[in-house]
Amino acid sequence: MDISGAREKYIFTTRIELEDGDYIVLREPTTLELREFGDTGKENVGILQKIFPSAIIEHSFSDGDKPAKSTQVAALLVDSGSTFTKIMNAWMDSLPLGIAKNGKSGK
Repeated sequence: MDISGAREKYIFTTRIELEDGDYIVLREPTTLELREFGDTGKENVGILQKIFPSAIIEHSFSDGDKPAKSTQVAALLVDSGSTFTKIMNAWMDSLPLGIAKNGKSGK
């Protein structure tokens, strides 16, 4: 199997629809990133915010006539507490990893 095809097959992604047709696609956290998750939701929100820019693999935002950088999109979305919370909830709820919003496992 071609490695690029394998990446698409094995790396879980989540498309989150925003307002007015805008969207972002987030990849699942890496194994190394998962190790950082703690036992509290508050702690995990900080970790998610830290990895958020690198987790954005596709989006609908532009910067003039070129696509905006993921870091720009992340900064914009984090500025809105309600939008960021909506995104984090949808992202974590979609992951097949058992990561609960309030801790490491979904047990």
